[in-house]
Amino acid sequence: MPRLNNPLTQVIILGFVCFCCPGMFNALSGTGAYGLDSKDNDVATNAGIALSLVFAFSSLFAGALFNILGHRILLILGGLTYVLYVSSFMAYQSIQSMTFVVIASCLLGVGAGWLWCAQGAIMMGYPAENEKGRFFSLFWSIFNLGGVLGNLIPLIAQWNDDSALSASVPTYIGFMVVMAAGAFLSILILPASKVVRTDGSTVTAIKYSSPILELKAIFSLFKDWRMLCLIPMFFASNWVYTYQFNAVNAPNFNLRTRSFNSAFYWGAQIVASIGFGAFMDKSSKLRTTRARWSLILMTVTLIATWAGGIAFQATFGPRNPIVDKDTGKFVKNPADFHQDFDLVKTTSEWVGPFILYFMYGVVDAMYQGYSYWLMGALTNDTNTAARFAGFYKFIQNLGGVLAPVVQQSSIGNGPTAGSHAQAATSGGMGEIIIAIVIVFLGCVGAIPVAWKAVQETTDDETVGQQTEKEEIGDVKA
Repeated sequence: MPRLNNPLTQVIILGFVCFCCPGMFNALSGTGAYGLDSKDNDVATNAGIALSLVFAFSSLFAGALFNILGHRILLILGGLTYVLYVSSFMAYQSIQSMTFVVIASCLLGVGAGWLWCAQGAIMMGYPAENEKGRFFSLFWSIFNLGGVLGNLIPLIAQWNDDSALSASVPTYIGFMVVMAAGAFLSILILPASKVVRTDGSTVTAIKYSSPILELKAIFSLFKDWRMLCLIPMFFASNWVYTYQFNAVNAPNFNLRTRSFNSAFYWGAQIVASIGFGAFMDKSSKLRTTRARWSLILMTVTLIATWAGGIAFQATFGPRNPIVDKDTGKFVKNPADFHQDFDLVKTTSEWVGPFILYFMYGVVDAMYQGYSYWLMGALTNDTNTAARFAGFYKFIQNLGGVLAPVVQQSSIGNGPTAGSHAQAATSGGMGEIIIAIVIVFLGCVGAIPVAWKAVQETTDDETVGQQTEKEEIGDVKA
């Protein structure tokens, strides 16, 4: 049995921490509108904007906090903010307090930035060079198992209610209990100085002298050509969730079918991460070759999947706005969406969109897995990895902020009441086209990194010492 200070054991524990916290979050968000009725989609969208905006800036500075405070504080406090977030949606069903939802969203933005920065540093810094793809696939599988099993909570609790369009109070409480357990599980994750790899080597952990040096190191990433090239890929990786969850899953299926779709979405991520992770770590091929062929394989799979997405989008979306009787404003017409596809009662209509949704999960795992693998190929140092992870999450969540803006516009699938809804007559096709363009710009941006920056091995000890000297010199100057 692997010892506690083995990188494999640490990644497994980290996987279960994320299984319980962001994994359950993914299960709830994957059902669309965080378990609320689809008529409250604006509540979920506004919460997502607040969350992503704070998440972005929290992530940017989380790397400095990781290198100063360590991982335990970030993981525990970050995990507990997930509990508060879910409680705000449970409360909304009773008191309709948008204020509580927004405050909880902002606090989760801070906490999620801390948690995911710590996760990225451990994922990229603890494994040996030839294990990074395999360790990523292991982590991603455990993490996304949370999304799979988490969807069983509403699926089981409300299976017999095929008319249910929102989650019940017991469903929300179930999510909160699991999330709290995950936050405290992170106590078992050891600092880098105590982790020993199977070959006897230790994890590199450079100590920086002050918060000022850490901030300078973070801002220097904006001058790193490798990170600049990867900005489109980082930006796209969260953009697609808004479309897939709130435009595809939420308005076209009833709750039990949304939960079933979401479970298989995250299940697809498990399958894809294992297969793609093994491909990226294939020892018979040079790492430079794997970097290039992995990008090609991912791009081809993306083309096929999003082509199917366009075909399905053509069957729904806002085209015929109606006037709300209470407000007198134009709103999107629910009849423009499928609304109540059901896996039992309308199986033949459901199965095609279900396969598409499964493939969305596959390509998401490939896209994010390749992002982590590329960053891991650029460093073995935990401190540098923490900054990379923070930069990645910063850019990623900027995409999460802007995607809902497009969705709520006249070209999106969730136009806001009034002039946007009145002008929304194109069936939401503009939203999916923008998503596709951004996704493939990410593939193009990764080309120079895969072809030029990835080397057969990375000597981080020398690089880290040189970087530290340069930063100290900059401060003195």
